Amino acid sequence: MNLTSGPWQKRKMFNSGRRTLLLLLLAFSLLAPTALAFADVRILLYHRVGDSRYPSTNVDKETFRLQMRYLADEGYAVITTRALEEHLLNGAKIPERAAVIHFDDGFLSVYENAYPILREFGYPFAIFIPTRALDKSYGDYMSWDMVSELAGEGVEFGVHGMDHLRLGLPKDGDTPKAYSERIASELGGGMERFRALNLAPRWVAYPYGEYNQEVMESARKLGYELGFAQDPGAVPQGGDPFMVPRFAVVGTVSDMATFKERVGYEPLSLADMRPPPGIVEGGETASFGADISSPELYGSGVNLFVSELGRVDAKVDFGEGVITAPGATLKRRMDRVLISMRNKKTGRYALASWVLMNR
Repeated sequence: MNLTSGPWQKRKMFNSGRRTLLLLLLAFSLLAPTALAFADVRILLYHRVGDSRYPSTNVDKETFRLQMRYLADEGYAVITTRALEEHLLNGAKIPERAAVIHFDDGFLSVYENAYPILREFGYPFAIFIPTRALDKSYGDYMSWDMVSELAGEGVEFGVHGMDHLRLGLPKDGDTPKAYSERIASELGGGMERFRALNLAPRWVAYPYGEYNQEVMESARKLGYELGFAQDPGAVPQGGDPFMVPRFAVVGTVSDMATFKERVGYEPLSLADMRPPPGIVEGGETASFGADISSPELYGSGVNLFVSELGRVDAKVDFGEGVITAPGATLKRRMDRVLISMRNKKTGRYALASWVLMNR
């Protein structure tokens, strides 16, 4: 099956909207020389739309439409993932306030409920596919024919693994070699299936949002350009291209108030995150914290949260640009560290986060 050609030209209005967007982006780059060198970008991650059977991963259709309208009303430019890639890796200019729309898993409700709404607004978007689910024609997922149709209309696709396996930790009894081979098989198998269907496998979204240093390095070696996490935060300047953050819009965090709050966050650029993203042996952490790339931008202290601990008493040295908080023993399989600070000039909060896997 060739997914880049064929009679998939039913919905011309969507392509027309995309062409208009591209022309606007071109005009922006030519007429706005004062644009920021690095834009303020957030990625909005959805799973199901209008499927109340699965409330934890769903957002209802009317709320989804209101969220898309909010982006338009507030002046956010919705850009393609390819444009985001060029911006992050090559410094290509994009609008100063940009949003990217993603869907993980390729559920049928995206085709039936989300796609018509996105077509109305002319918004580009990307779907990340766990390839085996479509190969086995699972009933709750899109078909490859649907993927063909959407690809013909300009929708982008990325890999979400092959079998949607948890990769953040080895299984009990795994040898280092067995664990490495499973990572390579999961990420590489999805990539090869994409290639067989003439889809370009440029990006991977880690199943369940689980990753560590070995998972990221495997994605690099396989030839992916970007790796997407599920860590809340706007996209920071100079961040690792294999732990790109995304705001999940699902379940209890899919309401409009939370959506507006998350869209409003600025990126927070951090370095030397402590503990570093990935595996924490025995859950033992000596401390939590990070170095701030631009401490002069912020004031009024810092907020540091750990998923299972809640807010942790943290201190910030603005002169040195260092955030520190006492460590703890973590019990959960996966935690996230979240840090937010208020920008003195804009009054908006900046947010960054990363994942910790407890072995």
